[in-house]
Amino acid sequence: MPTGVKAGVDAPNHLLGLDDDGVKVLLAKKLPYVPTVDDLIALEKGDLDATGGRNSRLKMLEQAVRRAVAANVPIVFGSGATSEHIPHGRQADQFAYYAKWGMGPVKALQTAFLPAARLLNYDMENVIGSLETGKFADVIAVSGNPTVDVTEMERVKFVMKGGMVVRNDLVAPR
Repeated sequence: MPTGVKAGVDAPNHLLGLDDDGVKVLLAKKLPYVPTVDDLIALEKGDLDATGGRNSRLKMLEQAVRRAVAANVPIVFGSGATSEHIPHGRQADQFAYYAKWGMGPVKALQTAFLPAARLLNYDMENVIGSLETGKFADVIAVSGNPTVDVTEMERVKFVMKGGMVVRNDLVAPR
């Protein structure tokens, strides 16, 4: 557990080496865990080559996520979208990792909604994070059922932003 969190830092936590003590600190401070997968996917081959296939940061992250899930630490969908290798809008592949690492599809999908709204700003939960009257109408749709196949989130067909349709690739029923 980084000393900054122990000292009172309450920023999002991208902790790779989350151990049992770290889990206790996150729970005690009511802090979420924000695992970002895509940046580590990009490093996986090099990590495995460098360690003779024994270790990688992605495997460390899997262990950390499983530990956090088992302890009921709130998990928030994060983005490593800060470079040309991981452009914004390409992180939906993370849902499959979260689901495989112990969350299941529904909880994996939920990481991008209310927990994320709470993390952004505690007051924002009243205006974002769920579909309700009076909240911002930012909506996406996919053709299949993402609670059965989370990879559907990688194939967005419809986007509504602020109540305005900005993309509609759905086929109208006949």
